Amino acid sequence: MKRSGKNRFIAFIDPALFINGMIFLNINTVVPYFLISLSASNFHISFANFLVTLGSFLPSLLVARFVQRLKLKAKIFAKLLFVQRISFLIFSLILPFLIKNFDNSFTIYAFLFFYGIFNMFVGTYGPFYFSIINKIIPYSERGKIIGRGSALGNLVAILTTYVLNLYLTRFSFPYNFVLIFSTGMIILLVDALLFYIIDEPEDETIEDSISLKTFLLNAFSSLKKDSNFKNLVFSLIFLGLSLTSISYFIVYATKSFKGYNFVTIFNLVAITVSIIGNYILGELTRILGYKETLSLGMVLGILGLFLTLIFKNIYFLLSGFALLNLTFVSNILTSGFLITSISPKEELPVYLAVSNTLTMFLSSIMHILNGFIINYIGFDALFWLSLGFLVVSLFSIGRVVITSTS
Repeated sequence: MKRSGKNRFIAFIDPALFINGMIFLNINTVVPYFLISLSASNFHISFANFLVTLGSFLPSLLVARFVQRLKLKAKIFAKLLFVQRISFLIFSLILPFLIKNFDNSFTIYAFLFFYGIFNMFVGTYGPFYFSIINKIIPYSERGKIIGRGSALGNLVAILTTYVLNLYLTRFSFPYNFVLIFSTGMIILLVDALLFYIIDEPEDETIEDSISLKTFLLNAFSSLKKDSNFKNLVFSLIFLGLSLTSISYFIVYATKSFKGYNFVTIFNLVAITVSIIGNYILGELTRILGYKETLSLGMVLGILGLFLTLIFKNIYFLLSGFALLNLTFVSNILTSGFLITSISPKEELPVYLAVSNTLTMFLSSIMHILNGFIINYIGFDALFWLSLGFLVVSLFSIGRVVITSTS
């Protein structure tokens, strides 16, 4: 494993660039506002969210088989990132032409087409990214380096958000979104360039002639053959189900309390928690270990949900939101590296893809169920259910045994 300063710097700066590039393509703010500007319906906005979820897991297993066969992964990954980001940059640049020469409906579906392509590439990230990081950064340093990079990224995101608002207020539609989307893609293209210059050692490749169906069956059979992996996936699934409740805190606050600017308050809390949480929890991954840091994050989330449910007060609600966001941060910093610590080296892309596919698929279903739970039972029921999921996840992670720290 190469341990050069260049590799450490790339691993550090990559999350910072990615976070700030994605500010300009945020599914919770930028994308809905863009679609609303085109007089899109709720269906179009929901479909954009569906594309994000679908793209995050659908390609993972197919890509895992491909990644598994590669001796060198970083440059291939960089090429995929360039295709993804240049294709959306092209859409950004032709946006005024589309609006001028076609109606809004055509532009909406053109956006959804290019946005769908962009998100299908997102599903390739996991098998590539963690396989690369697994080779270039020592196990004990990964969380610390990624955590510091993410903390920096969220700190810079305050300035990036200001630039985003500047584009929206100083330029007319659609040129404001040409600037927004193009700026985001340029930052992400710089990020893609990093993977071209990584010093990556060669892997042994796995050659096989089995069919795709057999490959998929063998991939999911890893859950049956490896009880340790099954325990980890079980924990991550319930953790993912619990974290779907985060987006409903602001909805609950808006309906329960008056006289506050909740968009500003919740954004400020989320950014602050991301900065502090990524740095501190990143350091703890080195001191305590990945499993212990994730367990601590779960305990903080349980405490946050408990405070939210017991004390009907805006300050305890914000405290609960902050603590559950720390759970989210701990998940991002540790889950992928936990899989690398229990997976056979040659099976790592498959293990990552199986975990991501199951977790994201069930979380997408949970997002749909959350709406029904709130409408027919109430917010308390959703938060109690989220608390229960987190307790189950905590007990399950306790059964996971770390088998490798190399």
